[in-house]
Amino acid sequence: MAPKNKKTNILNLKGEDKRLVGRLWRDYIRPFRRRLYLAFFFMVVLAAATAAYGFLVKYIIDVANNLDGNVIATDAGVQAKRFALTVVPVVVALTIISGGSMFIQSILANSVALNTIGNLQKTMFASIHRADFARFGREPTGTLISRFTNDVTILTGAMLRTMTNLVRDVLTVIFGIVVMLKLDWQMSLLVLIVYPIAAWPIINISKKMRGNAKNAQEQIGVITSQLGESFSGARMVRTYGLEDYENKRLGASFNERVRLYLKLVTNQARVDPILEVLGGVAIAGVFALGVYRVVGGQTTAGDIAGLLTMLLVMSPRIRALGTLNNAVQEGLAALHRVFNVIDEVPTITEARDAALLADVKGALEFDNVSFAYEDGTQAISELSFKVKPGETIALVGPSGGGKSTIINLIARLYDVNAGSISIDGTDIKNVTLMSLRNSMALVSQDITLFDDTVAANIGFGRQGASAEDIEVAAKAAAAHDFILDLADGYQTRVGEGGGKLSGGQRQRIALARAILRDAPILLLDEATSALDAQSEAKVQTALYSLTKGRTVFVIAHRLSTVKNADRILVLDDGQIIESGTHAALMKKDGLYSKLRALQFS
Repeated sequence: MAPKNKKTNILNLKGEDKRLVGRLWRDYIRPFRRRLYLAFFFMVVLAAATAAYGFLVKYIIDVANNLDGNVIATDAGVQAKRFALTVVPVVVALTIISGGSMFIQSILANSVALNTIGNLQKTMFASIHRADFARFGREPTGTLISRFTNDVTILTGAMLRTMTNLVRDVLTVIFGIVVMLKLDWQMSLLVLIVYPIAAWPIINISKKMRGNAKNAQEQIGVITSQLGESFSGARMVRTYGLEDYENKRLGASFNERVRLYLKLVTNQARVDPILEVLGGVAIAGVFALGVYRVVGGQTTAGDIAGLLTMLLVMSPRIRALGTLNNAVQEGLAALHRVFNVIDEVPTITEARDAALLADVKGALEFDNVSFAYEDGTQAISELSFKVKPGETIALVGPSGGGKSTIINLIARLYDVNAGSISIDGTDIKNVTLMSLRNSMALVSQDITLFDDTVAANIGFGRQGASAEDIEVAAKAAAAHDFILDLADGYQTRVGEGGGKLSGGQRQRIALARAILRDAPILLLDEATSALDAQSEAKVQTALYSLTKGRTVFVIAHRLSTVKNADRILVLDDGQIIESGTHAALMKKDGLYSKLRALQFS
């Protein structure tokens, strides 16, 4: 482990901070380095042009003092005219150079920062979808969204200020100091002694701000998650009269955000007064010492005016550098959270020599499989069974028995803790994830529709499917008729989460998507749970046709929907306690017959 760096640097970066900033440069900023270097060039030009005002003011004051007031009016006018013809072009030129350089460096630096942030977001998003399915259960969705919105916004602001203000302002201060030393090095030393006094308290403040920024950003994630819950559950909130409860719950979170941000802005507010007071002390010292030195003939009024000009130019730059450290500390806290997402290592990965799962027949075997969730909950224990190609297997039993876990394990959303799962004799860990999942179609009770057209949502089942293929799939899912009744037919947007459609309509679109996929293995997890009796009858007919020649796993709490399965596996507490056809299980008078009796009692 590298030794800790005890030296103070302008941004108070620690070892881990330096590593992340170095990584940010190497992986995300460096591709735009030519653009950034060009921006730095114009920052140098801007700083030099700004510092030149000190010499310009000195020249104006000294020349004005040397004009001969005793000459006749005509000669005085000539002198003034020559003076104006000299000064005015210089002032205009400096203004044009400063303005043009400021504009160009700002556009270039902003372009680099925003492109960098865009690439970071893309990498974060790709990392989320590479991560294990289990990570979505570990962290609320709102917290994840906050990483892409709040954290990225803070990081963007920090990068923009760092790329633009840090280099530009440091260069301006350096050029300003050079000009001041040239004008009067003795008086300049006064300023150089006063300002560094501010470094120690500012660094201490920035240390406190790191923790404040981290807590405030995490609270934004909590609020985002709670808002998502409240808005998505608006129907229940109103029906159960939970408005006051939600107001109190979110109100407490809003109050906590205010408290955390007040701590943050309080520390931020301490920086400007410190620099303002020290700036005032420096200016007062220049006035006092300057008058004494002018009277003593040790310097000129132009030198003093030039020094004061540089102080007035440098003061806001120095204050900006002081508050920049605050923004950097917030940005570093956000950068840590962003890279935490990017660096999450999935445990479900492909073997190096993973093969393509091709020409799938649909034979499937669970061999002594056990699985427990991250919290230690045992889902299934030493589970073994075989499925023949084209066989329909129904999974029934009490909630928590392991039915959905079996579906998730087949699709390798989770990996088994012990035992193995094979398709056509090949362990699913030895095939590519893409080919494994391409061999399956899933219809769940949790319908996922995107805010896109009906046609697009069905078409996700098979990328590149034609409009005719989509329509055939919709007809097979008993969805075609209601789709034609929508405002724009197949081009109707379904709204966020399919909110413009009924539950039954959403489920039939999901079924059409699975039908379009035309996969050899079909996974149905309460696939008809949201359908009315008439729609369910139509869909069951479609499913009967769809399941021919495919291996099908069906989960259904309504046992009437599984009685035609080739085999029914009755699960309880993660183990198969009964297996057989509907008729055979009814004769056993076991758990299956009791569950059926309860449903039809």
